[in-house]
Amino acid sequence: MPGPPRTPTKLDKLRGNPSKKKLNEAEPEPATGALAPPGDFEGEALAEWNRVVPELLRLGLATVVDRAYLIAYCSAWSSFEEARLAMAERGPLVEGRDGNLVKNPAAQIMRDSADMMIKFGSRFGLSPSDRTRLSVAPQEREGPDAQVLSLLS
Repeated sequence: MPGPPRTPTKLDKLRGNPSKKKLNEAEPEPATGALAPPGDFEGEALAEWNRVVPELLRLGLATVVDRAYLIAYCSAWSSFEEARLAMAERGPLVEGRDGNLVKNPAAQIMRDSADMMIKFGSRFGLSPSDRTRLSVAPQEREGPDAQVLSLLS
């Protein structure tokens, strides 16, 4: 089937169904629940997992079957960050095998990793432009601050 992949019904609903197309009300909904990172995740990959996954779960945008996409996203972030640090340390030009200056290979790693992050992150609304197409129900506030805010609104 040509064209871009279909948007999941849940995302279409969050976006308010701007195209007014008929939504698939029988679309399968995978189970939600805690998602564990791979046992070998460490450093930036693990930090990104711990930063992003709880929020996606809170918003209902990640399920147990999305684990592979999230692993790919977090791995891409880790590669990007490692390459970024290499660029910061050595600069955009490095000495090649014949002694001439050549483009730092870390630049290509950064570009490839950024492309991967965009590809997988957009599936979860991880960029500002992706989020402009989503709307979520307001969160219930709790505690004494919520009582004050409710009186002011």
